[in-house]
Amino acid sequence: MLAKSFTIEILEAISKKPRRFTDLKQACPNASTRATRLRELRRSGFIRSIILEIGEQSFIHFTITDKGKKALQLLQQLEELSKS
Repeated sequence: MLAKSFTIEILEAISKKPRRFTDLKQACPNASTRATRLRELRRSGFIRSIILEIGEQSFIHFTITDKGKKALQLLQQLEELSKS
């Protein structure tokens, strides 16, 4: 699953701060693919969804889990190795 398109980009974006679905458009421009990847990442335990209240409104945000942080770190290390 981690090798699928836009998975790493989404994980990297979420690792910086919690993001909403629309905030991830730059990481994955196709809404259908973005929804699928978020669902797969959530089901695999790499991310979780949280509700953040901003003013009087509530928004669903996605945040990276410890498992997701470890996976992202390993993927980044693999990328470094492939460059050398």
